[in-house]
Amino acid sequence: MVLPFFAAQFVWFLVVWTVLATYFVAPRLRALPPADALQACLVPQLFRVLGIGLLVPNLSPGMPRSFAVPTAIGDTLTAFLALAAIVALVRGSAAGRPLAWACTVVGAADLAIALPHAAAVGAALFMTAQWYVPALGVPLMIVSHVLAVRTLLRAG
Repeated sequence: MVLPFFAAQFVWFLVVWTVLATYFVAPRLRALPPADALQACLVPQLFRVLGIGLLVPNLSPGMPRSFAVPTAIGDTLTAFLALAAIVALVRGSAAGRPLAWACTVVGAADLAIALPHAAAVGAALFMTAQWYVPALGVPLMIVSHVLAVRTLLRAG
């Protein structure tokens, strides 16, 4: 009986983040220099280290390690790439755009792998204190990646 509630919240937040991005964030990003817009798009990815909580037994009791370990690694790698990209962009380094692409590709691939894997293992059933991360955070990460790709393509 848990899955319908989780799915409803996930879809709700995906719609909400999309509306916010479409009507409030994207118009402002277009007005910024590409490096500044990219920084804004990557900031949500910094919070992906929350995925490490999947490895903490009292946060996600009984979570299958076959799901928890690769997801925690992918999330953490994405967060580190986001930080490196933001620092490089702020400093005007030529590495900024490639790091932003790396963050976006790695993070999107991690989500593309983790979401069906989560469904297959019933990950929502093992969420206690971690529930808000995939219900609220994953939709934000999806929208953030879309904004980052649009910004990267716009910047040429």
